[in-house]
This record gives sequence, structure tokens and C-alpha cells, in this order.
Amino acid sequence: MNEEFDLLGFDPTQLSVFNQDENKSNNANSNIYHTRPADSVSEDGRYRATIKVIYSPQDLKHSVLEQQSYSMHDANGWFNVVSSLTNNDTSCPIFKAWKQCRYSPEGSVLNQQSTPVEKGGKGLFDKRFARYVTIQVISDKNQPELEGRYMFWKMPKSIWDLINAKMNPSKESGKAAIPVMDFLFGRAIDLEVVPGPDDPRAPERKTRETKYMGEISEDVVSCLNPDKSSLLDAAQQTILDNYVDAMSKVWRSKDPDARAQLIHQINADPNTAQLQKIYREVLEKIKGFCPDLNAELGYHEWDDATKTRVQHWINIVLSGNDPAADAAPAVLTDATNTAPTPAVTPAPTPAPADPFSPSAIEDEELPF
Repeated sequence: MNEEFDLLGFDPTQLSVFNQDENKSNNANSNIYHTRPADSVSEDGRYRATIKVIYSPQDLKHSVLEQQSYSMHDANGWFNVVSSLTNNDTSCPIFKAWKQCRYSPEGSVLNQQSTPVEKGGKGLFDKRFARYVTIQVISDKNQPELEGRYMFWKMPKSIWDLINAKMNPSKESGKAAIPVMDFLFGRAIDLEVVPGPDDPRAPERKTRETKYMGEISEDVVSCLNPDKSSLLDAAQQTILDNYVDAMSKVWRSKDPDARAQLIHQINADPNTAQLQKIYREVLEKIKGFCPDLNAELGYHEWDDATKTRVQHWINIVLSGNDPAADAAPAVLTDATNTAPTPAVTPAPTPAPADPFSPSAIEDEELPF
């Protein structure tokens, strides 16, 4: 619950994404923001926009969703499921099946099911990672109808690294954590998405092979109403401006003790007490028109039809066969279907993979 936190004093380093144990698909969604170079209206083909990445108003601590999902293929086609690995729960049946295959003897039928295709295996387990956040679209000439709207964004690693460096600086740097994602005194990000190379033999490279560049604003940028009007009236804006002026000294300081003393003084200022009240009102406003990141894109227990389909897929994989070639798929529309998986004949053990074949090269994380 947000009431646990001192909203003005919310420390960006408290985000759950920064405090995880180091050892440890979404379907089409109209709330997901896409920055495809193919949609660019600029002469140079680059997609430019300004966005504001924000905390999830429904759950501040879990504002960065690190979604783990599987893309699977059976006789009915492709389907995606969000895994419980998203919640650091390793009881996911697909993950357990992968482990069974992965740690089977090298070259065995089961081991080949999990071995990547480029290493001579079948590569049936296609696990995906995506880092989702909530944003407000500040400006976008490519899709002006989205300006002001609160949406989700699959954030590329290059942009996450920029934000991470600001909000979670190393102790050695001496820098203060800058609340980039704050609703009222955070920052905006100017995006520039460079299209991939032209290749007549592979036109999809124009949208798949891209480079994401971003620049975080030096000045504070506040969230707006969806119609792009201010969330604050003139008197409230003055209170915020006074707070930002005071906090600017904190954000510029590299002395932890000096920062602590300044924050103590700011917290004791009556202006801050006024801003606390304003902030809570603003938070409730934003909740009213902002979609819930974790509710929409987080892990939820699968329904019965999905459980049936996934288990059928797993049974075929563990029998040594390919679910996409199975002639008797599960009945997907009947959640109560409990018919046993038809018998399948294990595939012959393939020759061991070439130990000198090149390793898999993962594509850059893309926000679409």
C-alpha cells in the first residue's frame, strides 16, 4: 500500500528491482506504447518523442515489472504465458520441465529439447524477459493522439541503464539519487529511435534492428492531466517550486552528511507539509486515469484452459517430441478437458552438437 511510504521522501533505491536477491507475453494491449521507426514522420526516419517514466501509482515499490514469459508453439499455433518466475517463484511448470531437460545427459533426447537450435538442439523453450514501466507521453509527433496519455512501455536496456544510473548511483560516486520517476519533481526523457539497416532480403530488419538513445532532462518535469493541462493550480505550483528549489541543493551535493542535513531542514519547513497534502491529492488523481502495471502485465495464476494447454505441451516435450507437430492437440476451448495426452513415440537420439559451433547471440532487448 502506498500509505506505507513518505511520498515526498520516497527513495528511488527502494524500488524492488534494486533489492532482489542477486542469486535468484503479454497479448496485444492497447495500453502499451510503441516507438517503431516505421511510424516516424521525420525526414531522417528516426522516431523521436518525449516521455516521462513514472512510479506505478497503485504500487510504488513495484514500479518496474521484470516480466518473465514463455513463447510456445503447439498444433494450434503460437501462444504466450507469463511465468511465475516474474514473482521469483520457481514452481513454474515450464521452468521445471526446462530444468529436467537442461540437466539430462548431454546429447540425450531430453537434453536436445532444451538445447538452442544454433547449438544443434531443438530449442523448444523460448523464455522471454521484458522490463515494463508506466509512462506519460509528453510529446510525440508520430502519434499525437497519444500525447498526455498514461501507458505502459517495454523499456530497452539502454534507456534503463540511463535511469538506473540516476536513481541508483553507486556509493563510490557520492552522487545523490535523482527521482527521475517522481510524479511532480521527476524528469522527462527525450527518445531517439534509430531504424535498422535497409536490406531487401530481410525487410524486417528495418524495425527489429534498432538503436535506442535517450537524454534525461536536467530540469524537473511534472506529470500532467491526460488533456495536458497542469495537475496543480497556481498556488500549488508555487509550493512545488519552493520545494524543488530547496531540493536542488540536495541533488547537486556529493556529500552524504550535507545531504542529510539539508533534507532534515527541508522536511521541517512548513512548505513541505503543504506539499505532502497536495501530493496525496495528485496521487489519487493519477490513479484515476493511469492503468495498473502489475494488474495488467504481471503474473496471475493461469486459468484452467491455459493450464491444460501448457501441461499438454510439457507432456509432449518430455516424451521427446515436438508439440507443434502433435496430431492430437488439447481441446483449448474446454477448460474441463482432462483427456490423457495421446501416446507419442520418442524421437531418436541425435548426434551430439558440434562443440565448435558459435554461441547464441541474443537480440537487443526491444520495446515491442
